[in-house]
Amino acid sequence: MVSMGDMQQMLAGVPATVLVVEDDEPLNLALVETLQTYGYLTLSAYNGREALELLRDNRPDVIVCDIVMPVMDGYTFLQHTRAEPEWRLLPFIFLTARMTVEDQRRAKTIGVEDYLSKPIDAIDLVAAIENALNRQRLMAAEIERNMNNLRNRIVGLLQHEFRTPLTFILGYAELLATSERESLNAEEMRLAASAILAGGRRLQQQIDVFLVLAELQNHTLNPNVVESVNAWSLWNDILRDLAGSEQLGPLPVELNGQNQDVNVKVDVRLIDEALRQLYSYVQRIHRPDATVIKCSVEHHFPFAGLAIYCDSVEPPPPPPAAHLGHADGCAASEADMDLGLTLAQSVASIHGGKLTIEHSGAHTVTCTLWLLSAQA
Repeated sequence: MVSMGDMQQMLAGVPATVLVVEDDEPLNLALVETLQTYGYLTLSAYNGREALELLRDNRPDVIVCDIVMPVMDGYTFLQHTRAEPEWRLLPFIFLTARMTVEDQRRAKTIGVEDYLSKPIDAIDLVAAIENALNRQRLMAAEIERNMNNLRNRIVGLLQHEFRTPLTFILGYAELLATSERESLNAEEMRLAASAILAGGRRLQQQIDVFLVLAELQNHTLNPNVVESVNAWSLWNDILRDLAGSEQLGPLPVELNGQNQDVNVKVDVRLIDEALRQLYSYVQRIHRPDATVIKCSVEHHFPFAGLAIYCDSVEPPPPPPAAHLGHADGCAASEADMDLGLTLAQSVASIHGGKLTIEHSGAHTVTCTLWLLSAQA
């Protein structure tokens, strides 16, 4: 993922770092010297394994890599980088003496940025690097824009989400404080205390969500906490944890037994929080005639979807005028008006996925957290 530091560096025009991976020593040295002449900072390795070791302590802006190398070839090295969240977006430029259609198809399937044929022309090499850097700068600017939009949305959400439970707390507290002792019976006092307690719990939940959202503002996935886990077990563990608690709610919950062999590479703590928010959202919007909540795992390679369905919910609010034309997979009006959905959407984004909310039938809803499967 692109970190905030990388983003600021790209936007500030700091000289880019290019990693050259080429087993031919004279060519490797010539490429490094050429790039330094054009003002780039350079790193070099002689095969994919050496390059992987370099990446653990250094993050280049672009990788220029030969395909045919001993120990670890370019294809395998590229697959390793695409498998790790912190390296997944690194631009790759392949150097090759062969340029068959099959070679191009294979590399593009994995995610190569560009091809250059040997012998390498310096002007073509620099042009390819600059094109890759420009795409990264555009991506960094878009991420920054999205982060600013998220901050603005959070501020708007806080005004609504925090005031609602606070109104209950203050209103009933004022009632108790200003009423004569004899004017309230035990049942009225119990109802007032219950309302204050419910408002306090809701406010505490919203503060917890807000703290996680604040953490996500500058968050990139930490490779030390990302692990490959079974997607089905994520739902199973949450439902087992909720069983017997008030958070489970009155509706029966079913966990679909299909796709139990699908794995995802995730920060389990963040995904757990996102799924709990989706479950809480469905609990809040279901209608009195709802009969069931269903959780499942969908698999549409390269994505796995952790889905939750309810058979009767309140219809979604009309989209605000400011969000007409919202382009992502989640209904803008719902995500923008609910702090929990905003959190789930943010968690999905930093994992390279998205949140979708689909209303169908009379009053049904399916919320799905789409993540890259571990097989991608």
